[in-house]
Amino acid sequence: MIRGFGLLEMLIALSLGLGILTVIIAHSSEAARVEKKVGGSQERLEAIFHAVDAIKADLSKCGMRLQDVRPFSDIAPFASTPGFFSSTYGIADEPLLEGALRGQQALRVAAGECFKKDKAVLIYDPAQPVWELNEVQYRLDGTLVMKRPLRNDFPRNSTLVALKKVEYKYFPAQRALKRRSDNGTFQPLLEEVSDFYVTFFPDANSVLYRIEINRKEQVRGYIFLLNTV
Repeated sequence: MIRGFGLLEMLIALSLGLGILTVIIAHSSEAARVEKKVGGSQERLEAIFHAVDAIKADLSKCGMRLQDVRPFSDIAPFASTPGFFSSTYGIADEPLLEGALRGQQALRVAAGECFKKDKAVLIYDPAQPVWELNEVQYRLDGTLVMKRPLRNDFPRNSTLVALKKVEYKYFPAQRALKRRSDNGTFQPLLEEVSDFYVTFFPDANSVLYRIEINRKEQVRGYIFLLNTV
């Protein structure tokens, strides 16, 4: 005759089952914790790589399309202070199709989409030489209307450059490195930043930057500003 489980046997089986279940839950929790930690590390690395790529891209363009005007202007493509730097460069350039006189605001130019409303522009003529900064008020059938009247006369084939300025700034209270384009607002680029340092070497036309993460990891880069030579 087969008898059923006794009370003691049932308690032992339940205890064993509970022990196994506890081990499984503990293992699952640890696996989830490790996975979360690895995922967080991966996301942090990706964020660091993204920030470094953005810095390298903006610095590699610093001074682009401004080489001809710099010898007779006070335009500074690169500027820096502790925890901050800016890079200015041209994203497009076009020649004037007609001469423009002082006081005029309409410029005849075959401008592309880079010359949009509120875009900062540089106009210069190296032959005189003269230059000035302005902004686009609106576009109309091959004509760009400036916000301010010209202060100089510019002959046909003078150059009009659409400018772009990017700024990087470290916000210690927020532990964040942020980036701003033109007249926009600073947008977070990298978080958990404990220090950001920039050094400019004018004799070598180069920039050394350092990003410190959580007072432990450091990322350094050294970039030549080729367009400022």
